[in-house]
Amino acid sequence: MKTLFIILYNFFAGTICLIFGLNQITCGLERANTGLLKKILEKYTGNIITSFIAGTIITALVQSSAAVTVITVSLVNAGLMSLYQAMGIIYGANIGTTITAQLMSINLTKYALPVLITGLVIRAISRKKNIRNIGITITGLGLLFLGINILHSGVPILKKNPVIFNIFSKYGCNPYIGLIVGMIATMLVQSSSATVGLTIVLFNGGIIGLEGAIGLTLGDNIGTCISAQIASIGTSLPARQTAWAHTIYNIIGSIIALIFISPFTRLVEYITNFIGQDSTHLVANAHTIFNILSALLFFPFTRYFVYFIEWIVHVPDKNSH
Repeated sequence: MKTLFIILYNFFAGTICLIFGLNQITCGLERANTGLLKKILEKYTGNIITSFIAGTIITALVQSSAAVTVITVSLVNAGLMSLYQAMGIIYGANIGTTITAQLMSINLTKYALPVLITGLVIRAISRKKNIRNIGITITGLGLLFLGINILHSGVPILKKNPVIFNIFSKYGCNPYIGLIVGMIATMLVQSSSATVGLTIVLFNGGIIGLEGAIGLTLGDNIGTCISAQIASIGTSLPARQTAWAHTIYNIIGSIIALIFISPFTRLVEYITNFIGQDSTHLVANAHTIFNILSALLFFPFTRYFVYFIEWIVHVPDKNSH
């Protein structure tokens, strides 16, 4: 009973730190660039190539694909962007958000407390708004590392519990179960980066297999679409089409990856070995490679995909204009 309590405590404490840290990073970066995100997206989305570049860079900086996608839905709703242009941002946002996973795969947890304290000190002593926002971002980074650290500390205890470990051993290598779990978990916590971080901890701790971990990340990609769906409620038809384009794009990409899960897994292992990284980077690399391949696959067919979305999401409601 005591062991189970420690496992649950570490899980919830680590996850809360992870989610709150990611939230602080996003809030700090967004506040430091108030209004800048919309201006950049409005100005540099004249075609799908510039939309893709803008979506990738902005999401990499803000570290929230959900935030960028929600802004995109609002721009389409305002008539400032077409669905075709928005697709470029969606492709880029999915790639840009994988930077967080790459950061979490690096062993920086030992710097958690120094980074956290630095961020808190900057927030406390600075009188300038932008400097305080940088402090918020650094605080979030410290909490992110702390969350990973706490989750890692629970892995040895988890392995000692035969019942829980056997459940993970039995189902942790199944990518189909992983996809469903990842999708539901991300819908609940509203952060794909947090669930990917948890997946990295479970895989690196030897609790789940690589195919199961990849299944979880695929589910994370689908689950994060809930933010755009919520943002599109009561908006114009094109805005709702944008939200559905984001969702269906991720669903199709995930299904294709599941169909080819074995060759995809081998590809991830090959690329990781080729660039000289160890197995601790496999999950983060799988997340990045999947989103890059999805964008490359869809790019030549974007116009046809837009026609498809307009065909299946075509009934305007009383709020459409």
